Amino acid sequence: MRQPRTILATFGLAAAGLFAAATATSVASPITEQVVTAKVAKVGEAAPAFKLKDLDGKEHTLADFKGKTVVLEWFSAKCPWSAAKSGNSIHSTGQVAKMMTELKKADPNVVYLAIDSTARGMSREDVVAADKKAVESLKIASPVLIDFDGKTGKAYGAKTTPHMYVIDSMGMLRYSGALGDRKTKNYVVDAVVALKNGSTVSPSETRPYGCGVKYAKR
Repeated sequence: MRQPRTILATFGLAAAGLFAAATATSVASPITEQVVTAKVAKVGEAAPAFKLKDLDGKEHTLADFKGKTVVLEWFSAKCPWSAAKSGNSIHSTGQVAKMMTELKKADPNVVYLAIDSTARGMSREDVVAADKKAVESLKIASPVLIDFDGKTGKAYGAKTTPHMYVIDSMGMLRYSGALGDRKTKNYVVDAVVALKNGSTVSPSETRPYGCGVKYAKR
């Protein structure tokens, strides 16, 4: 009589194990493990659309400049490589002002926009106030657009201030990276000249340098 009970007990344990395995499998559903990642702009593909307001509250969209070459500069009033006064600042050393003159010579219709995605540790009002002060102090001529939620910066994959982009008249991203080699070469001007002449942009990608973009922590 003892043997049937042993077989029954063994069968019961095996069945319980199978049920537990089936339950565990159903809990670890592949759907719950999927990670959705946002697509980041790539050179040779359409540049991400954006709708952002400048420091005076005026709205700008990429579509506004259809048919024109657009240069984007990721910007920060607090970064010594961007708009804070320092020997490395592309604004306080006059690099951007000189570049904008050269860009206009290469293509009178070129559009230059600065975008600020700073949000960590600052309110939107603080960012606007700091940017206005920098614009006035350094006589920055281009509009500065506020990307406080960081969506535009992340769509472009902006890593540093500055991080430069050149978009052609058809809305295609043609250059991404540094302003230049920090010596004599300006990659942005070279890209705009190439587009104006109908030639290939080379290099089309370089490694940007500067301060990391201070996106809001989510």
